[in-house]
Amino acid sequence: MKLKKENKYLLHILFWLVIYIVYLTQYIFNERSDTLRHEFSTYDRGLTVFFHLLAVIAASYFSVIRVLPFLFDKKQIIRGGIELCVGIYIIAILSRFSVVYILEPILGGNFGEQESILQILGQLAILFKYYIISIVSGALPFIIFHLLIDRQRIMREQAEIEKEKISARLDVLKAQINPHFLFNTLNNIYSLAVQQSTETAPTIDRLSQLLDYLLYRCNANYVSLDNEIQFLRNYLDLGKMRFGNRLSIQFLHETDRPYTIPPLLLVPVIENMFKHGAEQTTGPTAFSIRLKAENNQLTLIATNNFIPGENKVSGIGLSNLKQRLDILFPGHYILKVVEKNEIFEVKMQVPLV
Repeated sequence: MKLKKENKYLLHILFWLVIYIVYLTQYIFNERSDTLRHEFSTYDRGLTVFFHLLAVIAASYFSVIRVLPFLFDKKQIIRGGIELCVGIYIIAILSRFSVVYILEPILGGNFGEQESILQILGQLAILFKYYIISIVSGALPFIIFHLLIDRQRIMREQAEIEKEKISARLDVLKAQINPHFLFNTLNNIYSLAVQQSTETAPTIDRLSQLLDYLLYRCNANYVSLDNEIQFLRNYLDLGKMRFGNRLSIQFLHETDRPYTIPPLLLVPVIENMFKHGAEQTTGPTAFSIRLKAENNQLTLIATNNFIPGENKVSGIGLSNLKQRLDILFPGHYILKVVEKNEIFEVKMQVPLV
């Protein structure tokens, strides 16, 4: 889920508010002996923690906005390291200035003689021990928090890109129904019209239903299995019209309840039967198609006779189908092709929802 800009700001405010409470709690209940600390009121302690937190916040955003992009670039990593050291040192100096010239006068305690600016610049030991170490350690949680959020964002964007790529690939595969089927069907309809056959109108109606399904009703990720079966029936009827009496088709199907299925998942099997069965033979051709949907599983067994040596699985037919199955049901489907005794059989099992 993408965060709106306002929500991002709120998330950052809440993060630093929590850190402030943690720092203040540790400061108040720390049991180490420190005489100055016991002289402070809760207000003084809160103000002290606030000044320290300002330095931590500055170091945090400087690190994630300015330094991290350099550190993630191998060519810029040295520059990033230099900028990190210089930036933390400057933040430590500014923090020391604010403590000496703003915080200590407000607190009004006995902090000794006020150092000059040149003295503060030269107090490397004090800066390192009391400022740099605490600022860096304080900024680490935010840097880690930022990296985790950024990692989630990158993973989400990669997942969306991958999803779009898969969707586009599926659309391409889904659209690769052999166009010569439609051309042959139109030619047959033309012949029927010339002959003024009574089958002209019913054939046009089947073709219109098929095109309506292809163009408008199978754009969703899943469609009704019943609609897919009706599409296959129209597809088979139009194919039989082309080959006439020499093609016999047995199409049996049963379902135990309504299911949905990815659209056009079954038609490559039927198309393969026409391409490598009916189109490759000159004599009688028989199609047997048995489809059973039960217990959330679909089983399709399709057989046809063929001429040995002519039936080759190539082009966009079953290889197209296998690519779609790999994307849709990786590791959860069965696709078997068997050639035996001039019979070509395709068996497919896929899960249903």
